Amino acid sequence: MRNLSLTALLLLLLSACHPKTASNPETAVVSVSILPQHYFIERLAGDLVEVNVMIPPGASPATYEPTLSQLNSLRQSDLYLRIGHIGFELSWMEKILSVNPGMRVVDLSKGIALIEGTGDDQEHGHGHRHRGTNPHVWMSARNAGVIATNMHEALCSLLPGEKEVLSSNLATLLLELDSLDQAISEIVSGMDHRSFMIYHPSLSYFARDYQLEQLPLEVEGKTPSPAHMKQMSDLGKRHHISAIFVQKQFDQKNAEALAREIGAKIVQIDPLDYNWHSQMLFIATQLSRSL
Repeated sequence: MRNLSLTALLLLLLSACHPKTASNPETAVVSVSILPQHYFIERLAGDLVEVNVMIPPGASPATYEPTLSQLNSLRQSDLYLRIGHIGFELSWMEKILSVNPGMRVVDLSKGIALIEGTGDDQEHGHGHRHRGTNPHVWMSARNAGVIATNMHEALCSLLPGEKEVLSSNLATLLLELDSLDQAISEIVSGMDHRSFMIYHPSLSYFARDYQLEQLPLEVEGKTPSPAHMKQMSDLGKRHHISAIFVQKQFDQKNAEALAREIGAKIVQIDPLDYNWHSQMLFIATQLSRSL
């Protein structure tokens, strides 16, 4: 009886040390950083893969730290699709790779003309800051075509037997992205003023696509100083700004104070929304109403 109890205990300890397995062991597991990537994978692969999203809703990609259980869950991943240059990836990719050295990592921003020197700094690793590349590459219908193509290639390598399905889905998605780009172009084409105000510069690529000027309150990832707030107030009045855009994950206090100063409203957006397509149209519509 005692030997049976010891055997049961050993089995329990061994199972506790085993990495968590996918809900379906036959399904490939793909890990990503942000929810919009899940949207694209679902459009391309449907239920052919299981998706593991590292950054939960409401968390910031600049500062989020994964839990131990999240890091452990990476052991079951066959592929990691990084979005490119967000603070989370800059800080944690080395650790992520150490958890699962055999996991392939693909950078979905490859081939995108990156925006450099925007002041959109990302803090990573012991308080150090990474200056230069604006990380919000997915906030562009045109960039999304590159992201989807890179994703398609990675998924075809992972699932060679599903290449025909994946390629058909990519063709459909690219047509949808082209239609979205045209729709946004039409929505913003009639705007009298081409400048818009935003707390965090998350729409840099969006602005580049449609010849808009983004005026961010946040400078180099820092809370705006009183001098910068005064400058933004003057800019807001000069450009007849009627709305200030605020990302859902950020504090609204400074934006609200400026909105009162210039007589503008606050518009909350969510670049990390899983419903990426709807969010892009929402942003375009709100921009057209505020400029």
